[in-house]
Amino acid sequence: MDAPINQKMMHTLFVIIIGATICLLLHTNQFSLGLLLLICTYIIVVCIRYYMIKIKLQGLSGILCLTFQLALASMISIMSESFFAQIYILVLVGEFSLHHSRNHSLIFTIVSYLSCVLGLMIYRQFPPFEEIFYLVPRIIEYFAICAISLLAKTAFQQKNQLARDNEQLQIASIELAKKAQLQERTRISREIHDSVGHTLTAALTGLQTAAHAIEKNNYPIAKDMIDRTKDYILRGLDDVRSSVHLLHENRLEQSFLPELIRLIDETKKQTQIQISYEIDKAMPELLPMIELTLYRALQEGLTNGIRHGSSTFFHFVLNYHAGHIQFLLSNNGKAPSELVLGFGLKAMNERVKEIGGVLKIRNDASGSGLTLDICIPFPMTMIERSDPFV
Repeated sequence: MDAPINQKMMHTLFVIIIGATICLLLHTNQFSLGLLLLICTYIIVVCIRYYMIKIKLQGLSGILCLTFQLALASMISIMSESFFAQIYILVLVGEFSLHHSRNHSLIFTIVSYLSCVLGLMIYRQFPPFEEIFYLVPRIIEYFAICAISLLAKTAFQQKNQLARDNEQLQIASIELAKKAQLQERTRISREIHDSVGHTLTAALTGLQTAAHAIEKNNYPIAKDMIDRTKDYILRGLDDVRSSVHLLHENRLEQSFLPELIRLIDETKKQTQIQISYEIDKAMPELLPMIELTLYRALQEGLTNGIRHGSSTFFHFVLNYHAGHIQFLLSNNGKAPSELVLGFGLKAMNERVKEIGGVLKIRNDASGSGLTLDICIPFPMTMIERSDPFV
C-alpha cells in the first residue's frame, strides 16, 4: 500500500478509536479503574504502533502486536459490557485483512468473533442465554468488515500494479521512440549514401572522361560528356527528392525490374563501362523492402566497383530458385588486399539482414575483381513477370 494512503488510513482509524473510546466511557455502566487502565493501555499501544515504532503488520511482529491488541479489546469488551468496545475489535479485523492473505484474515476474523461470543457468554450469563440472537448480527458485522478490507486491499494492489504497468509502458514507449528515431536516421543515411553516392561517382567518371577528351582536343566528345553529366546530376537531384518519399513508403516509385534496367543503362551511358546482366523472367512479385534492398545493393555495388576498384566491366545476375532469390554482381576491378566494410557495404549488409538474407563478398579466382553474393529466402509461388525489361 502507498505510504500516503497508509498514513491517512492510520489517522482515520485513530480518530475512530478515540471516538469509540469517548462513547464507551459515556455508555458503560461498569466503569472502574481497571477498565480505565485497560482503555488507556490500548490507546497507548495504538499510539506507539501508529506514530512511534510503526510496526509492519505483514510480519510476525505485526501479527503478535495485533493479537495483543485483540486480547486487550476483548477484555475491555467483557468488562464494559458495551457495544462500542467491539469497534476496537472491528478495527483490528479490518487492519489485519488489509495486510494479510485471505485465509489468515478469515482465521483472525473467526478468533475475533469468538472473543465477542466469549464476552457475551460472560456478561449475559450463558448458559442459559436468552438473547442468543445477538450472535447473528455480530458475525455479519465481523465478516462484512473482513470482506470490505480484502476488497480494498485488492483494489489497492490493482491500482499499484496498474501504476507500475503504466510506468513500464511509458519507459517502453520512450525506448521504442528512441529506437524508431535511430532506425529512421540510419535509413536516411543509407538512402542519401546510396542515391547521392552513385550519382556523384557517375558524374565524376563522366567529368574525367570529358577532361581526357579535352586533353586530346576532342571537344565534341568532351561537350557531349559534360552535357550528359549535367543531365545525370539533375536526375540525381530528382533521385534525392525521390529518396525523401522512399523514407516514408519504403518502396520504389516504378516497377522493380524496369527500375533495375534503367539504373544499369544510365550507369553504362554515363560512365562508359560495360554491364551485362541476366534477370530471371520467372521472378515472383517481391515485397517492397526486398525490391528496395536489391536495388540499393546493385546501386552500391556499381558505385564501389567504379570508385574503389576502377572496374570497367560488371556482370549482374538475378534469379529465383528453390525458394531463394539469388543476387550476384561481379566486376573486373582491383581486389583489395584486405576487405574492410565501409559505410555503404555495412548499410547493404544491414539491409540484407533485416529481410532475412545473407551477404557474402568474395574475390574472384583470377585474383582480380570482387563478387557480391546475396541470398534471400522467399518461399512463395513463382509468378510470371509481365514487365518488359529487355
